[in-house]
Amino acid sequence: MTDFEVGDHVQFAGGQGEITKIEDRPNGGQLLHVYTTEGELRKLPSGLPHIERIDSIVDRLAARQIDSPIHHDLRGRATRLDLAYRYNRFLSLTNNRIEIEPYQVQAAYEILNSYDHRYLIGDEVGLGKTIEAGIVIEELIARGRAQRVLIVAPAPLTVQWQQEMREKFDRNFVIYDRETVRTHRKSHPNQNVWLQEDLIITSVDFAKQDDVLEALRNLDVPWDVAVFDEAHHLTARRSSDDSIERTQRYTVGEAVADNSDALLLLTGTPHKGKSDQFYFLVSLLDPYRFGHESQIHPDGLEDLMIRRLKEDMYETDGTRMFPEKNIEALGVNMSRAERKLYDDVTEYIREYYNLAQQEENKAAGFTMVIYQKRLVSSIYAIQKSLENRMRAIQNDAVAEDLPDDVQELIPRYSTEPEMMTDAERERVEEALETVTVTLNQSQIQEELDRVKQLWRQAKDIETDSKARMLKQFVDQILTEDPDEKILIFTEYTDTLEYLRDQVFAEYNIAQVYGDLDQERRRQEMADFENEKSIMIATDAAQEGLNLQFAHILCNFDLPWSPTRIDQRMGRLHRYGQERTVEIRNLFFKNTRESEILNLLVEKTDQIESDLGMRSDVLGRVLEDVDLDDTIMAAIAEDRPTDEVVADIDETIEERKNALETVENEFLIRDRFDLSDEDDEILDVIERSQHGDVSEDDIEVLVREFFDEFGGDIRGVRPGPARAGGDVFQLDVPDVLSGDQIAGRYEQATFTRQVAMEEDEVEFIALDHPLVQSLIEFCLDSNRIGGQVAMKVAADGESTPGILFTYRLGYVSGAGEAVTEKLVPLYVTSEGEVGTKKPEFVDTLPPGEVGPAPVLEQLASTAEELHSIAEMEAWEQVESFAEEAREEREREVEIKREHAEQHFEEEISEWEERLETYRHQDEQGKDMSAPIGNAKRELESLRRERDDELARLDEEKHVTPEEPKLVTASLVVDSHPGER
Repeated sequence: MTDFEVGDHVQFAGGQGEITKIEDRPNGGQLLHVYTTEGELRKLPSGLPHIERIDSIVDRLAARQIDSPIHHDLRGRATRLDLAYRYNRFLSLTNNRIEIEPYQVQAAYEILNSYDHRYLIGDEVGLGKTIEAGIVIEELIARGRAQRVLIVAPAPLTVQWQQEMREKFDRNFVIYDRETVRTHRKSHPNQNVWLQEDLIITSVDFAKQDDVLEALRNLDVPWDVAVFDEAHHLTARRSSDDSIERTQRYTVGEAVADNSDALLLLTGTPHKGKSDQFYFLVSLLDPYRFGHESQIHPDGLEDLMIRRLKEDMYETDGTRMFPEKNIEALGVNMSRAERKLYDDVTEYIREYYNLAQQEENKAAGFTMVIYQKRLVSSIYAIQKSLENRMRAIQNDAVAEDLPDDVQELIPRYSTEPEMMTDAERERVEEALETVTVTLNQSQIQEELDRVKQLWRQAKDIETDSKARMLKQFVDQILTEDPDEKILIFTEYTDTLEYLRDQVFAEYNIAQVYGDLDQERRRQEMADFENEKSIMIATDAAQEGLNLQFAHILCNFDLPWSPTRIDQRMGRLHRYGQERTVEIRNLFFKNTRESEILNLLVEKTDQIESDLGMRSDVLGRVLEDVDLDDTIMAAIAEDRPTDEVVADIDETIEERKNALETVENEFLIRDRFDLSDEDDEILDVIERSQHGDVSEDDIEVLVREFFDEFGGDIRGVRPGPARAGGDVFQLDVPDVLSGDQIAGRYEQATFTRQVAMEEDEVEFIALDHPLVQSLIEFCLDSNRIGGQVAMKVAADGESTPGILFTYRLGYVSGAGEAVTEKLVPLYVTSEGEVGTKKPEFVDTLPPGEVGPAPVLEQLASTAEELHSIAEMEAWEQVESFAEEAREEREREVEIKREHAEQHFEEEISEWEERLETYRHQDEQGKDMSAPIGNAKRELESLRRERDDELARLDEEKHVTPEEPKLVTASLVVDSHPGER
């Protein structure tokens, strides 16, 4: 017979677990029912040669089996680091390479403390919604709540998201596009492609394709976190018959929302004046919150939406976080030659634009739009376009000759250019510049002669008056203050080259445009910040430019897109800007397009002031206005500028009133004030940055582990830090291995400041794979031991006793570990228990622990003292869980009320319909089909209601987990003779 008992922990080939039942067998042996650490039930014959009992920590205390102090210390440190951010701390405040602002922490804090982490983040442009979402993702991963993350964004922003998550949070996301998916499907044809990676970014337009969407709908494993950027593109409408018209993008939103736990919708324009569209957007987060768009009110959005406007954000001293903007127009009089060129080119464009409209040749029409934009950008830009035109005419280019990829992109180019990547937009515009209208040979020759004449006119103009005005403006500023910084935006690379090479040839210019790779972009931005006074940038490059160290912006030309005008200003008018942002818009006087655009900017500035908003207003007041069409129609019809401006002005006033209604009646508006009610977030930040875990803790753990297991750390540059500086070469011990761990890190740092300044240096923070692997190793008692120590207390402490360290936590009704913390319980030999640890002066190695009466006494009472500690641990975890239980019940009750109201209204409506159908049936009309349909609908609704209410009942439970004993220490006093 063996000496196994129920409750014993055993190890066997392939695992370990706890005996839950012992079954006697007819042959005299025993069958052990073992619940493994992987959560499986195994049945093992007791006579197997490789099965053996694992001594518990209490057994080892009783036998005085002491571990080495260094292993005990490693286990204790690793446990503390493992739990450091499971309870009311923010990992992302110390583990990333960026400065995170208090209002961003507050947004994440609210989301993370919510019941189900499903929120609409509607912060104004320039507040960093990406960072807020990144913090939530990082925290959920750190707390063991997330592994699978999906980010869905417009195509132009996918690479930016990937770079931001890598550079700012050290997370490597895979971008899913057609090529990636094809490769994955080839390697694993029978597996859902969305299960083959855990961290994925994709574009909403890729995800909406039939085969890709189908795979998204049929996921066996849900997303732990899903994020939709620019979520206002997920649109659904209510039809006149009350049915729902869903766009393909909205169906992507539904597929992901149904298959995700946490869900974040990010948009600077959450409500565009269409109540039904806003209702369907909010329904992705919580389908039961409102029964109908007419029920939406700000109070109902309180725990579903975060929305801060720059106007309502205040510093600790009560001053506004965001300074003012001062926008002025710099009107330029054309020279006689410029005016003639403008009039002649515009007449040419008018003629051929109208011809393209008559022939319904959209591509040729777009070509003329591009020429008109380039005409008012710069003389050099239109000159280059006319050169291209000559070439195209000579090559007989027609719309039908456009490559297939361009033909496919044109519909999106015409309606939603902001959903295209920079490369796609440039590809289309380059191709369109070569398109001609179908003409006979003599007409073609006539056009060629005309274009040649226009080109010569442009070439003969030596000085661009607008460029001369810009040069005077810049020279004056830099003469007065040589340290000033000036950002100049233009829409076209040709214009950028002209300004760089001819207008500002004597200046050292920083430049950012579409073709630059990320490394060069970073270098150019650094040069602008540190040594260069001027940066010229194109719209293709403006996303991701955070240049708040400058405060002067010149728009050399204005894009015909309200959103892009807003985005330009947002490069400087963002958090961290300490001065008034000075914006100057250069434009040629007496040109329709410039007058219209200038009016828009001026009107927007006024509306922003009236409504207390700082950005995105232009895009919202002109959401239904196609500026390209408006301006080109004015040119085509040769309408007087005043007339066009008056029409647009009237539209803006109408939209302003609608916008005001939305702001006042539908949307939440959160004030953020560090001098008042929001100052508590500063405590959270302080606790997270200077709390239980510091950079030193991580460095000490890594150094101790490397010393013990054969690794090496050496400084690779001199500096004030110990061991030769703050950047090191790490040779990793062989005991640590894994796909994400390198054998050597040539340059690594434990210091966040160094990591923020030097991208190429590996940042060894808590969430780094090396640190995580090291922690996992130290927590495995079979590999490192370290469970029992012998500690010597300082004079005056209450000894002898045993210090028990527990992991305490609780799980939600869904079975997920909500939070855990580390609690020390010290029990004296008299049986007194408390959470205050004695002060220790030494930890003794096994070789120095000899026989002593006091140790005999402690060892013999180990089980009894452990029982006292265990009872206290249960009381602690019950108290710990009770606080969470009350909050969880409150939140679930709110959701239950919403769900009950939703189903009550739906069921009542269908019961009324059924009653009407039955009445009609009794009067002789055959209503069997509608009656059957109504019954099925009612049955489905009641089933859905019962399932949802049952799920909520389960969710409100908070169950304490059994306390887990991590380490124990025999504690004696510091007088050797008495030990």
